[in-house]
Amino acid sequence: MACSTLEVVVNLRVLLVPVVLLAVAGCSHEAGPSGPPVAKFGPRVQDLTVKVSALQADQCQTVSPATVYPECERYTTEVANFGNSVTSETAGAKQTDAIKATVDKMQAAVADYEKRQCGVGTQNPGVNNANPATNGPNAGPCAAALTTIREQVDAVGKLLSQIS
Repeated sequence: MACSTLEVVVNLRVLLVPVVLLAVAGCSHEAGPSGPPVAKFGPRVQDLTVKVSALQADQCQTVSPATVYPECERYTTEVANFGNSVTSETAGAKQTDAIKATVDKMQAAVADYEKRQCGVGTQNPGVNNANPATNGPNAGPCAAALTTIREQVDAVGKLLSQIS
């Protein structure tokens, strides 16, 4: 049976790929690090700076806290998760203490927001359903909690930019 040119090319590729991979693997031991290891804060911290930018673009960060706080339950959950990631990914950085203090303040404000049930459907039941953010017993404390969260997100962003 005769082989077509296409079959020959495909067969050569199938044979050459493992040979090239073996050759590259054999070279991997030749060059190593020169000097002691240095603490690096690479891709994960860069991912966190992308996340902080996304949080800063959210309406819960940009619209007046007194108006938007009832719509920020998802945002505050993301901020809490973000804070946990920041703390774990920046351990050992020069700014670790400042980051931890900022994240702790941010997490406390998130806990206050949640404790007061500031999210949609739970705030100020029965009070001016057309605009619950401007009335009711939770409006002031919820807006204050969201303001603190926003300030701390910005502060974390500044601290992360000093690392990456």
